[in-house]
Amino acid sequence: MKKSLIAGLFLLLAVLVLAGCGQSAEGLNNEGNEAFADQDYEGALMAYNQAGEDAPEIAEPHYNAANTHYRVEDYEQAQKEIEQALVSEEGGQSLDQNSFYNLGNTFFQAQQYEAAIEAYKEALRLNPDDVEAKQNLELALRQLQQQEEQQEQEQEQEQESQDQQDQEQEQDQENQDQQDQQQDQEQENEDQQDQQNQDQEQENQDQQDQQNQDQEEQQPDGQPKDEQQNDPSEGQPQQVDGLSEEQARNLFEAAAQDAESLEEFLQQILVVPGAPPAEDW
Repeated sequence: MKKSLIAGLFLLLAVLVLAGCGQSAEGLNNEGNEAFADQDYEGALMAYNQAGEDAPEIAEPHYNAANTHYRVEDYEQAQKEIEQALVSEEGGQSLDQNSFYNLGNTFFQAQQYEAAIEAYKEALRLNPDDVEAKQNLELALRQLQQQEEQQEQEQEQEQESQDQQDQEQEQDQENQDQQDQQQDQEQENEDQQDQQNQDQEQENQDQQDQQNQDQEEQQPDGQPKDEQQNDPSEGQPQQVDGLSEEQARNLFEAAAQDAESLEEFLQQILVVPGAPPAEDW
């Protein structure tokens, strides 16, 4: 990029062209050139823009405005002004060749290497002997290759990062699933234990109820009963458990004789404690 964006010879040519377009456009373009030489780029742009409005068919004001935008690193606006210069009716091959060259430089500075390569190629079609255009073309090709390699590396790194992130998410999901399964198993064990406890309690309750029912069936009042015994003090006759063989035979004989003898015999074998009865038996 050794070529100056504003060559003195080209500016002189621009002045001569503008001389035939009226004093206003020529004067404004000259004012712009003077301001540009003094590095007053803002004043230069104001003059070039006004000259372009007064003589829209002339390419030089747009070309010079593009060079000014390039100096202040406003590459986007420089590109627009160069494109406007290329479509102007009055320009010529030399101006077009320089415009494509400068357009290539503009794209290069904006790191738009593919567009810069095409602009340099256009400049070489108009002037195959432009050594600087060839050098810049080669430089743009190398930069494009480096850019593509860098983009590939960034894409690979991005893909690796994405793969790693996916693996981490997958591992996190597996860990979460394991935790969920463990919690489910613990809950299931807890439910089983609760059910076993409930079943055991119910079984114990059923056994207790059955025991209580069995006791109620054996003793309705729920209390054990002592065996009733005759109280000799109550004046009831105490019956002899049994008769001896001799007593039985005598009883039989008394019964055979008469009732009075039987009564006397019975009184002899019956023990009547306490007071005697009110009446004879």
